[in-house]
Amino acid sequence: MTTPVVEWSWLSEGTTRAFRAVTAGALGALALAIFGLPPVDLHGPFHYVGVMGPLCGMTRAVRFFAQGDVATALRFNPAVVLLPILWAVITIHWAVGRVTGRWLHVSLRWRAPVVAVPVGLLIIALWIHQQANVELVGP
Repeated sequence: MTTPVVEWSWLSEGTTRAFRAVTAGALGALALAIFGLPPVDLHGPFHYVGVMGPLCGMTRAVRFFAQGDVATALRFNPAVVLLPILWAVITIHWAVGRVTGRWLHVSLRWRAPVVAVPVGLLIIALWIHQQANVELVGP
């Protein structure tokens, strides 16, 4: 295995695509908190045969998180904590870039197994957790 190589530099211009995406997500979470769950079925096809995926319960988890009920949100899907962390990191990155006119660019280079194996194991663990809580996230 190769250790990761991290390269970073300051650029004179940046992109706002990620910031716009997380802002839209935050507004969507706010809408879920205010108006409730959407009236459409968001389940994948495996859900109907009893297989809960790693994202099962995420819509409800986001709604409860946005309402400030973190404990219930974590019961529905523990991965919900990644969303506000991602939002904060991207928003801080955008704000620093807007204020200073310099955008931090980070490049990580490593072999795929260094990332794929731990991420894959975390997804499998989340999948098992969601399947074990089928009475909560199920139909």
